[in-house]
Order: sequence, then C-alpha cells, then structure tokens
Amino acid sequence: MDALLGTLSVNFAFIANARALRASFMRVSACLVWVAVCVAVSVACLVTSQGVQAATASDAAAVESQRSSEPVRVGIDLWPGYYPIVLAKKLGYFQQQGLDVQFVLPEATDDMLGQFVKGKLDMVCVAMGDAFSLYKQDPKLRVVMITDESSGGDALLAKADVTNFAGRTIGTNLNGFGELFVDGFLTRHGLTRDQVTLVHQEAADALTFLRDGKADVVHTWEPYVTEIVSFGIGKPVFDSADTPGLIPDALLVNGQFRHGHPQRVRKFVAAWLQAAQWWKANREAGDQLIEPELLLMPGSVNLKGVRLYDAAQNHLTFTRGDDMQSLYHVTQRYIDFFVKKGVLKAGMQPDDILDPSFLPKLSP
Repeated sequence: MDALLGTLSVNFAFIANARALRASFMRVSACLVWVAVCVAVSVACLVTSQGVQAATASDAAAVESQRSSEPVRVGIDLWPGYYPIVLAKKLGYFQQQGLDVQFVLPEATDDMLGQFVKGKLDMVCVAMGDAFSLYKQDPKLRVVMITDESSGGDALLAKADVTNFAGRTIGTNLNGFGELFVDGFLTRHGLTRDQVTLVHQEAADALTFLRDGKADVVHTWEPYVTEIVSFGIGKPVFDSADTPGLIPDALLVNGQFRHGHPQRVRKFVAAWLQAAQWWKANREAGDQLIEPELLLMPGSVNLKGVRLYDAAQNHLTFTRGDDMQSLYHVTQRYIDFFVKKGVLKAGMQPDDILDPSFLPKLSP
C-alpha cells in the first residue's frame, strides 16, 4: 500500500509538473504570439508611416515645384537704373536661372507700391527713401540689392522766369525721398520748409504741374526731365549730383516671397547683376534691346546721371560706415527723417530693413 501511494504521489506530481509546464508553455506561446502580432503591427505601421511620409514629401515637392514654376512678379518705374531687368529677360539670364520673370510698369508709382503691399507683386524697384513707408505695412520686407544711384538723374525744374524760390509751391512725392531731396535744395538757397509750400506730385505728372501752374518747381527724373526741357516748359535748378549718395535705388522683396523662395531671390539678383554688367560693356546694343521693349523712341535711353551698380559695388555699399558711401549710414539718415515725421517708430535700425545675404559672392 505504501508503495502504491508513493507511486500515485509521483504520478500526481508528474501530472502537476506537466500541467505547470504546459501552462508555462502556453504562456510563453501566448507571449510569442503577442510579440509576433506587435512586430507585425509595427512593421505595418512603419510601412504605412513611410508611405504617408513619402506621399507627404511628394505632395510638398509638387506644391513647391508648382510655386517655383509661377512667374516672379516685379514692379518697376520708368527709370534707366531699372532697365537691367529688361536685358536679363531678353538675354536669357533669368531663363538660365530657371526663372520666369514678369515685370509691370504702372504709370503711377503709388499704384505700383499699392500692388506690392497687397502681395500682387513679389518684388519692386524703388528709390531707397520710398522703402520706409512700405516697411511700415510689411515689416518683413527687405532691401536685398541696390540697382543704381541717382547722380544727376533726379532734378528739380522751374520755369525760366522763376529765380526767387521763397514763397513758391514745390511738387514732389511726399513721405518719400523727394522731401529730403527738396530739403537739400532749400538748404542750398538758404531757405526753410516754412518758406515754401510742398504739394504731392507724381514724377510722371511733373510736366503737367509745371505747365498748368499747379507748382512753381517740380521734382522728377529721367526721362521726364529731358521731356520737360525739350518742350521748353522748364529748366533744371537742382539735381541729384548735388546730393551724392542720397538717392540709391533699391530692389525690395516682400516678406512672404523672401521667406518662401529664398533661392529664387538669389537667382533673380544674380541674373540682374549679370545683365547690368553686360550693359556697361555693351551700351549701344543694350539700348537697342531696351527701347522697343519699353516702347521708347530710338536713342532715348540715357544713363547720364545714373550710376549702375554691379555685384562689387553692392558689396561695397552694404559695408558699414559713417559716410554717404555706406548704405547703412544713408538708411540711418532716412530713419531719423521718417521717425521725426512720425512715419516710423523710434528704435528702428538699418539692419531691420537691409539684407545683403542674397548678393552673389565675389570671386577672389
């Protein structure tokens, strides 16, 4: 009997151990199955995630490609310093950079600036002094290149019989560089602002203002200066050669385009400067390309009083300094003027509006 009980105990123990072993095996098997399921799910998720990421990246690339294929829209005035945009287009420099550039030339500068702040233009070419009223509306815009400097191309004109300027009415584009230009004229003649009356006048309207007596002295630039003189309506009494460095002309890029398409900005600047350099070396051929494109009379393109800027001159003017050769110094002068007028708030610095990072690097 004891032997039988011992045998039964052994068998029961074996069965218990077998059940325990089976339970353990089942738990292990269940764990392995769970691990397998988790691995499968993870792999599926990874594949799905990669697919989604690939699709997202592909979609983003497609969107960017679509955006890059859209034309770059640029506004310019009828001013010789802006004509390299015509040459860069005609000579294929924009195309070589993979850019489709469309430029518009409105009759009124204010209309063009309005299109720019509304985002209808990606870039605009204006006198540096006009950039600050635009900055107030788009603080993320930047001056990325100087196209040229007016060194005689801007002028104040008066009728031949006007010799005493005290008490006269002077037309210029108010809240722009024209006011500083007029201030230089007044200083030359020992006058102050309260001794004259300033009225708002577009450069293209200068002939009408002078002819119709709306102003005794008008501010305009080429080719309007030559037009007024050729019709015998007025004569220059002051020009930008008397204010060296005061009127640089600039390329402005709005904040949205600058952040969204920095490479396109760089390519645009490079093509423009290439065209400017070519025009300097091929004046006659360049003039002949420009005139029909802008519907100008043959021989009417004139760079007298206009100093075109190339890449080297841009790097030089974007160097910090304390004279009128430095764009930082000129910009600070404008800031002080517009803060005093209440157009800008105190505290603005030149670095807030200047960005030379889009200029091409100079060869050693």
